[in-house]
Amino acid sequence: MNDLSGRQWRLDTALAFGQPGALLWNGNIKVAHFEFSGYSTQGNLAILKDRNGKIVWQAEGAADLQEVRSGKVGWVNGLVADTIQGNGIVIVYVE
Repeated sequence: MNDLSGRQWRLDTALAFGQPGALLWNGNIKVAHFEFSGYSTQGNLAILKDRNGKIVWQAEGAADLQEVRSGKVGWVNGLVADTIQGNGIVIVYVE
């Protein structure tokens, strides 16, 4: 279940309010970085978009199944968990 409490949001499903690709956060949000971990195979994807459908971050699972991190992100105009594959977890570090 997605958890948007605190400064480390835990996303484990692309469903929000029972709908695939639904808006998780409508307002502007300042993001330090994203992390994708716990996925099952190389090539599993995590895709996060803003509320207008623009890709904010896309990660592909590594061969060694290690955590994949983004660089510094900054301000994002809403947030949608479009895709989270392979039982993966995306952590959103909110500033």
